Formats: sequence, structure tokens, C-alpha cells
Amino acid sequence: MGKALSKTITYVIIAIVVIAIAGGLAYWYYSSQRPSGIKVGLFISNLGNPYFALLRDGAQAAVTELKNKGVNIEMVVYDAKDDPSLQSNQIETAVGQRFSALVVNPTDIQAIQPSLSKAKSAGIPVVTTDRDVADKTLRFVFIGTDNVKGAEQAANALIQALTASGKPTPWNVVILNGIPGTTAAIDRNKGFHNVLDPLVSQGKVVIVAEEVANFRRDEALSKMESILAAKKVDAVIAANDEMALGAIQAIKGAGLTPGKDIIVVGYDAIPDAIAAVKAGEMYATIAQSPFLQGYWGVLAAYYRVTQNWNPPADWIPTPTVVVTKTNADTFQQEVSTPKPLPGAP
Repeated sequence: MGKALSKTITYVIIAIVVIAIAGGLAYWYYSSQRPSGIKVGLFISNLGNPYFALLRDGAQAAVTELKNKGVNIEMVVYDAKDDPSLQSNQIETAVGQRFSALVVNPTDIQAIQPSLSKAKSAGIPVVTTDRDVADKTLRFVFIGTDNVKGAEQAANALIQALTASGKPTPWNVVILNGIPGTTAAIDRNKGFHNVLDPLVSQGKVVIVAEEVANFRRDEALSKMESILAAKKVDAVIAANDEMALGAIQAIKGAGLTPGKDIIVVGYDAIPDAIAAVKAGEMYATIAQSPFLQGYWGVLAAYYRVTQNWNPPADWIPTPTVVVTKTNADTFQQEVSTPKPLPGAP
């Protein structure tokens, strides 16, 4: 064998060894940066809200179900406490730790988009749940309520109750809105006005006050106390139950009877609200499906990571149910038990 050929073979062997070592190092580095198994981040706007605690429970139920099937999966839950900056930092931390997927309940329709852009750039799939983001290219699916439709159901229930009450028109109505910038607050406000505005034009309804109470019971209490001190009120419609319950507290504090003197309708069907419906203090609330939002959110993330699943649509709606005294004991069967994810492989 000639010296030139021998040298060529030597160089080829050295190159192969170098490539193999480099590939091994790259694989080691990549593996060390990604968690073993599937790691899902669940980002909740505020775990102090019972609604979002139910969403977390649904997500955990999906994780437990997958683990029972032998899937190596874990979930880390983050509470943003309604702080967009905190949630953005939490998401960026998860991106830096190379989570497999993120299930995000946004605090704000715009504020967390830069952090979600980083997740997208890192190839980490994002599911939004209950609330969406403005730029829908930053997530592969939204799982949540049609809040416009749900709010229309709530407003129609309010009008039904006012009609049955025999109160003379025009009815004086208060609207309590949620956190500005969230899709839930925006859409529910739109649904309320879709029903109420035509009645305002007909002279049947007067909106005597419309306030932002940020989905909080304490803020609704304070706002309603001020309203009741200055206005005659026949009914209150609130964009969530926490605010509706705050309004009920203010009504009682003013020496009035909720459900009789002032009709109240909420949204979310949290346990305290169901108790108020049964007691006749709240006429109705809208049951969403926070359990299914969390449950389907984790399943969607799992199928995306393991099978590159594409959902049948970029929005998978979860059920809504109008809850009154007649179905207060039975509605949970429709919204709080695991159901197959639509379009799942």
C-alpha cells in the first residue's frame, strides 16, 4: 500500500472518530438540556380563584391518567397571581429549562406574547386554555369556552328572571367586568352587551353602572357598595362568580335581599356560587368546564409532543351550562368528568 493511500485512510479514520465524538458530545449536551420523559408546564393566572383550581385539578387528572398508562410525564404548576410580568418570567424560566410543552392560562392577551415567542423559537408547543392570546400563531390550539355565547346565556337568564319578578321597566342593571386585556373579560362584556344593548334602545333596560372589578370578590364588594349608595339597582350581572358574590355581600350590607330586591347572575359555577343559587341569592351562573380545559390541555400537549398531533381546529370549545335551582345538583356531570379530547389520535 502506498504512503499516500495510507495517509488518506488514516485521515479518513481520524475524521470518522472526530465526527463520532462530536456527535456523541452533541447528543450528550442535548440530552442534558432536555428533561427525561415529558415535562409540562401549567401556567395559571391566579390559583386563588377556585375556578382555576378546578382547571389545575383537571390537568392533574390527565397527568395521573397518562402515568397510569406507563407514560413518563410530570407537570409543574405556576401561579402568576394575576401578574403578567410574573407569568412572563415563569414562562421564560420553563423555556430555559427546555420543558416539553406549555399549557398557558394567560393573564393578559398581549403581555405574555414575547415570552411565548421564545417558546415558539425553542420549538416548545403551547396550548392556551380558558383565555387566549392575541397572536394565535404563538399556540397550536386554544381550549376554552365560547365566552361570548356564555355571556349571552347569562344575560338572557337575567332578563328571564327580571321578567318573572314583575319589576317594572326600565330595569336598572349593573355590569361588573373582569380584568381588562383578558379574552374572558373582553368576550363576556361583548356577550352581555349583545343582549342588553337592544333592550336599552327599547327603553326596557338602563345600565346604571358598569365597573371593572378585576374578577375579584373584594373589589366587587367595594364597587357595589358605592353604586348602591348612589343608585337604585334591580339587577347585577357579573363576568365571574367571585364578583357576583362580592355584589351579594354588598347587597346584604345595604340591608337588601339578594334574589328578591336585586337579582344577581354570575359566571363560572364555583362552589360558593352554586350554594348561593340553591339559597336563592343568585338566580343563575354559567358553568364552564375548567376541569375539561385543564384535562384536554394536558392531553393536547401530550399528543403534540409524542405524535406531532394537529387538532381538527385551532379552537376546541368546552361546554357551557346555565345553572339555576333546577339543575344545581346535576350539572357537574356535564362539565367535571373526563371526556375524550375531540379529534385526538
